[in-house]
Amino acid sequence: MQEIIALIIFTVPGFVTYFWINLFGITPSSKKNNGEMAVIIILLWIPIICIILAIYNILALASHWEVLHPSFDIPILKKEWSYVDNLADLMTLSGNIWFILFYTLLTVVVSFCLARFISKYLYKKLIVQVNKVRTNNKIASLGAHSTVWDSMFLNNQGQVVELKREGQEKSIKGCLIRVPRAHEIGHAIVLEAAEHWANVMEYYDVEIEQTYVDLDTGVMINVYNLNGALEAQKMFNERFPDGITS
Repeated sequence: MQEIIALIIFTVPGFVTYFWINLFGITPSSKKNNGEMAVIIILLWIPIICIILAIYNILALASHWEVLHPSFDIPILKKEWSYVDNLADLMTLSGNIWFILFYTLLTVVVSFCLARFISKYLYKKLIVQVNKVRTNNKIASLGAHSTVWDSMFLNNQGQVVELKREGQEKSIKGCLIRVPRAHEIGHAIVLEAAEHWANVMEYYDVEIEQTYVDLDTGVMINVYNLNGALEAQKMFNERFPDGITS
């Protein structure tokens, strides 16, 4: 049981924050091994535990205000909470089920706010500073996204694409509406109106704006110029109002 409590106190906050950061769109360029994950979790644990203990200690001090304010009548604060300023006090409190519930709830809230701050502000500022050093070292700057996949397909905009394997003529065309995250096992995508877009591209030549190539599998994804694709679709619909080409 003590091991579980220690896990909640020292591991869960950093892990939950890392989970939030990934959900908010900052994914690592490669999967982390156990040692790297341990370091990341510890680094994220430090600011969270500082914030949680600061909130707890403020409430602990407030629990003694009854001496100065006799009319103070909030039951949860009238209980005299013990002040925490070292790990020994923290481990002592870990035997209290109410403290564990309080700690867990604050962990979820604080980790969410911290991850939001990191993903929205701190990460961008860090990339700017890193790129300054890389520029001085005559090395190409890093992009805002940590993986090529994210920079190509996770921009929250419609994309008309062609999917095929390198060296093969047969392909699938369609509007890309679902893509996996960078390290999701088994990269599967969802294309909408594949037959319609195949007909459009058969009659009109649309510029290919970018091409994503998976060097391991040989899969190629051509991304058409969106304005060109929409213009071609408009002309196709005017030419074939019912969608029948023969």
